Amino acid sequence: MKVKNSLQQLLHVLTNLRKMLILAWEMDKRVTFGYYFTAMVGALTPLIAALTLKYLIDSLVSVHSGVTTIPIIVIAILATRYILNLAENIIQWGLNVVYFDYLFRYTIQNELNRRFYDKLSNLDIAHLEDANTQNLISKTRDTMTWRPPDFLRSFSYFFSSFVGYAAAFIVLLPFGLWIPVVITLVTLPRLYLRAKYGTIQWSIYRSGAPGVRKIWYITWLLAMPEAIREMRIFQTQKTLLAKLRETQKYLFDLNKKPLDNYLKQLVYPPILETIVLFVIAYLQLPHVLVGIISIGSFTLLINMIDQLNGGAANAVANFGEMYEHSLYIDHYFEVLDLPKLIVESDHPVIFEKITPPKIEFRNVSFHYAGGADVLKNVSFVIEPGESVALVGVNGAGKSTLIKLICRFYDVTEGEILINDVNIKELKLSNWYKHMGTLFQDFVHYYFTVKDNIVLGDPTKQDEKLIIEAAKKAGAYEFIEKLPNKFDQVLGREYEGGEEPSVGQWQKLAIARAFYQSSPLLILDEPTSAIDAEAEYEIFNNLEKEYKNKTLILVSHRFSTVRNANKIFVIEHGQIIERGTHEHLMKEKGKYSHMFNTQAEGYK
Repeated sequence: MKVKNSLQQLLHVLTNLRKMLILAWEMDKRVTFGYYFTAMVGALTPLIAALTLKYLIDSLVSVHSGVTTIPIIVIAILATRYILNLAENIIQWGLNVVYFDYLFRYTIQNELNRRFYDKLSNLDIAHLEDANTQNLISKTRDTMTWRPPDFLRSFSYFFSSFVGYAAAFIVLLPFGLWIPVVITLVTLPRLYLRAKYGTIQWSIYRSGAPGVRKIWYITWLLAMPEAIREMRIFQTQKTLLAKLRETQKYLFDLNKKPLDNYLKQLVYPPILETIVLFVIAYLQLPHVLVGIISIGSFTLLINMIDQLNGGAANAVANFGEMYEHSLYIDHYFEVLDLPKLIVESDHPVIFEKITPPKIEFRNVSFHYAGGADVLKNVSFVIEPGESVALVGVNGAGKSTLIKLICRFYDVTEGEILINDVNIKELKLSNWYKHMGTLFQDFVHYYFTVKDNIVLGDPTKQDEKLIIEAAKKAGAYEFIEKLPNKFDQVLGREYEGGEEPSVGQWQKLAIARAFYQSSPLLILDEPTSAIDAEAEYEIFNNLEKEYKNKTLILVSHRFSTVRNANKIFVIEHGQIIERGTHEHLMKEKGKYSHMFNTQAEGYK
């Protein structure tokens, strides 16, 4: 069983090595080749230096006593020895350890990050809203910047050690095959212990992962201005610091015990190796004394058994490090291999004209994985150019309905038609050109004000439209008061950055929607942080801008929904009422009750 597990571990490392080397080669062939080639050359220079020393000693011994002139051969060998030192310093330490190591590590980190975030930005929303996937992403993000590069760096060390080991093995063959074989065998316990250490570290990492995430969360709380303000009032910092110390102690104890046990076994392999090396050297002394082996050859033997042992020991240690890093690399490739959940048709439909669409739900039901129905048999039609408001209590299914229109998820039952075409048959990139969205958790882009607006449609750069969008969103007044106006960098993360209020951020998000000016605009609580006067002005502008376009609004403020062409009241995943504001008020149903309740609060 242990042999089978060891083979599986070896195969596991080699599989990840193949993947990482392919990635590195695709990244930069010149840097990858240079990194490993200089590692190989650097590994061979000690061998050549040892051979040179052997010939130098034998040449000196062969010189007759009383000779005062130094033979040319001795000078040449001695010069070669120091030229090799120079070459080793340039190739091994200058090129490999400094130059190529920096270039290789920097470029591989950039490529790993690029591929990772490219994958994340294209993941299906269902993945991003899944707790297990979020856990995987979190663990990958925590280690991907250093574990995969260190894996390839450890392979470089392993490659160098193996080249040195193989060269020493060949040089020792004339002294007897048994010598390199025995030295190799006595290094195997190191491999076992190093693999065991990697497994220990991995098991600690897996079992301690929740604790580590808890530490990061607590330290994040202790550093966030929003949290610090609340902690100052409620005096909770001592409680949080106590939780931090408790979690740190748990992780320390979790790490210490298995490491203590590992330390007790760590001393035995080096003791065994030292004894074996001494015995091998001792057994060769009689051959030296009778002249069978020259002093230079004996020196070469000593150097080579040391290099063979050191190469084998280092290769074992390096492979153990590779095994440890490989366990973490799995997460990276698991993220990259996450499957597409929303699959487009092989021959998708593309609408040539970007115009307000007709949207129809036919008997749509939906539930999230493993959950109950969130929407039940929902049917409605939104004609091109209509404004529709969705109202209902939290959890009624309003945001889910929006996600289905965006095809972030596929319906469980029924169908959604866009211009009488099933949404599953559409080219999504083309469908998204029809719509603009402003979700509750809109993005704060810590770029310039201009960037925040232009990101509504990066394909166009129009200064006039930027200013117009800012005015329609009610953002122009506060932008003009900023030191650098539209070129002002936002966010205190940057020197000289300004931090807008929550309401100002929301106005910038609305400005993005105005700048995009899409034929379909979906707004989910768009003015929750904006005062009533500014909200009134913004919605007047929206009505003008979207007079002939389609507007879908989700809001709890009835003052913003009463002017919609249609109002859908959603409760428990079903549309229980529909109509205009006037019609629903006459019905005296759920909508009328909610409207009057809210209105009562303003009296």
